This record gives sequence, C-alpha cells and structure tokens, in this order.
Amino acid sequence: MKTTFKYLTMCLAAMLLAGCHATRLPESEKKQQEQPAPQEDTLQKTAPRQIVVILSMDAFRYDLPEIWSTPTLDSVASVGVHATIRPCFPANTFPNHYSMATGLYPDHHGIVNNNFYSYSLKASYSISNAEARAYVPFYKGEPVWNTVQRQGLHAHVYGWVGTDAAINNSYPEKNVLYDGGRSRSTLTDMVVEDLCNPDTTAVPDLIMFYFDEPDATLHNYSATSPRVGQIVESIDRQLGKMLEQLRKRCVLYDRINFIFTADHGMCELSPDRYYNIYSLVGKRIHYWYNQRPLCLEPYENYDDEVYNLLKPHERDGHYKVWRRYKVPEEYHYGKDTDRIYPILVQPDPGWTVVYDQNSNSRRPSPGEGAHGFVPEAQDMRMVFYAFGPAFKRGYEHPVEFENLNDHLIITTILGVQPADNNDCKPEEIKDLFVSE
Repeated sequence: MKTTFKYLTMCLAAMLLAGCHATRLPESEKKQQEQPAPQEDTLQKTAPRQIVVILSMDAFRYDLPEIWSTPTLDSVASVGVHATIRPCFPANTFPNHYSMATGLYPDHHGIVNNNFYSYSLKASYSISNAEARAYVPFYKGEPVWNTVQRQGLHAHVYGWVGTDAAINNSYPEKNVLYDGGRSRSTLTDMVVEDLCNPDTTAVPDLIMFYFDEPDATLHNYSATSPRVGQIVESIDRQLGKMLEQLRKRCVLYDRINFIFTADHGMCELSPDRYYNIYSLVGKRIHYWYNQRPLCLEPYENYDDEVYNLLKPHERDGHYKVWRRYKVPEEYHYGKDTDRIYPILVQPDPGWTVVYDQNSNSRRPSPGEGAHGFVPEAQDMRMVFYAFGPAFKRGYEHPVEFENLNDHLIITTILGVQPADNNDCKPEEIKDLFVSE
C-alpha cells in the first residue's frame, strides 16, 4: 500500500520546477543574448514556442496514486495541475482514445465501441483486426495530429487509436503503431530522443504515446493487489526517469507541457454479480456483441418484444435497457443508427450481463476487472496530471471534465484552431491554464 515519500516527492517537485525555469541554451543563442537588447519596436511579438507531450496510461484509475506509491505523479501535482476526470460513453479503450484525439463523442466520430458492425459499410470493426483498424471509412472527425499538421506544426504519435488509418489522407509525421511487445522503457526512450534532438527545429510540437498498463493487469487483479501495485509503481518510476533525462538533456525542456492521463477506469467484478438474459429473450436475437453495453439486434419485427421482455427485469438483472434512440441524453449516444444496434443493455457497475445460449457460460473470477460502465460510476474515473509553462502550478482543478477535452487542451496550448464541430467544453478546462 501507499507509503509516504515526502522527501523524495519534494526533491522531484523541485527538479521539475527548476526545469520549468532554467533552459539550457545552445552557444549560438547564448551569444545572441550577450548582444545589446533591440529597441522595443524591433522585438518579435510572437509567444514563446510551446510543446505538448501527452501520455495515456490505459485504465489508470483515479485512486491508484492513493493506494500505491507514485512520487513522480505526486510531484507533478505539486508543480502543475491535478484533476479527476471521466470517460465518454461507452467507457472503453478505442472509443475513448479516439474521443481524446478528435474532441468528439463516439456517436459522432464513428468508433462507437471496441467492436461494432456498420450497416452502410457492410463491415465489422474490431480492435483485434488490423485490416479493420486500417479501414479509413470507419473514422470520422479530425484527429489532433492532423489538426496540428494541417496548420503547419509537427506530430509524432506512438500507438494511439486511429493511427493505423490514413484519416483524411494523412498519418502523423512520425507514426509508430502499437506493439504489445514494445516495453515502456523503449517507448519513453523514443520520446526522449525526439525531444532531445540537437536540431531544435526538428523537435515535434506534439507527441502522443500510450501504455497498455495498468489495464492489462487490472483485468485480472484487483486495484489493491500487489501485482497491480508493481505495475503502477513501475510506471511512476519510468516517468520519473524520463523526466530526469529530459531535464538534463533537452534544450527545450522548459517549453514542454506534459499531460499524464487515461481513457477510463476499472471496476472489480465478481462471480456473484452475473446475469444471463438468454432466459428472458431466448432465440429472438439475430446478432449481438457481449460487451459493455451489451448490444442486441433482434430478428426483424422483434425489437419491441425483446425490449418489453427485458424492461421488467432491470432491477433483478442489475442493468438498464434502452432503445437506441432513448439512451439518456447525458451519454450523447444512440444517434448513429448505422453502427449502434437497436437495443442496448447497460450493466450496473461491477455486474456482468451477457446474452449466451450456454447457461453455464463462464462467470468472472474474483478479482477480475472490467470497464465500459456508465461514466459517472466512481471506478470509471481516471487521473489527469499536467505541468509545464502553459499550466498553473500546484492547482487542484475542482471541475470533473470529460477526456475528449484533451483535443482542446492540446490545440489551446499549441495555439492552433481546434477541429470544427468538436464536442469539447472550453468552460470546463479554461482554469487549468496560467493567465496571460
């Protein structure tokens, strides 16, 4: 469990803060500084360059830094900003990462879940299918790497959802696809090399990278398990090493704005919290996806009957059933009739609800975890840490905002126009930044 590392945290914070104020200039720039200052009317009126580095740590739940020792993240909070944020609906990896990139709800950007079928494309999308991930027509909206590149800046992206496809005929300038065999240390080394390029004009304005942990471990072990603790603390150490290398080597260190965040949280499951709806609706279902939400397409003309069979059992089944066009407004979901099945069954937090003709289908084991529950569920919330010249220092943000606002945070810092028709909410994130 978490130990107090007060001294270590203070030292890390001091180093991070020092880096924000002390730039190591090349000799050419030092000589320029020695020259007489130009008259005011000859000074450039442009703002100093800003760089954004954003890391998504899959399923890094809001309370993991309270359970385990995370001195690096603690120090970031002390010199930057910290917030608890929530995912978009559905709270799954692919729809949320693409929301973070586009500033759009899944219903608007097209990646409506980890797996779905498009009637118009006559094709299935699956996170495990490389050909499907690369099929451009699945993706709507404009990912932020395209946004910044279209406006003359440069983006390097490592393993983010959407980079398999040439969306709007464009990839990130440097595009390293996800590889589950690539270590976190290798990834951070690649980021460090990008930022420490001796040719500062070649340093990207935006770097986005992704860790598949602690999600992979939390699917099998509870948040308080030592196995999870090892992963969380290992991630924190890796971030500390990365920041230390950058502080020592990177000429532009004090221009970098770091964001450490996540796509969703994780709920613990139980074999006792399980419900199979097959006994209610029988063979009336033509197609289905056993995910959260459970997606059902009844046989033709059976929609009403299936809904009416499920509705009376919401309480004992521990779920909510919605017609696609009746999903609660706050979830911004159900309008994409091309990709969302007619009936959705949303399990209560911590519950497993399936459609399975095998009444003995496997129940979750104790300690297993899952996401995809409603965004307001406590355990679906996740972390947001950020520091750098654009962010306030030592600021605890009181507003719980949705992670799709990452698109707006990035474009605001970089001074580019965000993508049109995004769903971001400027009023929820404006207080993160220092006043001009």
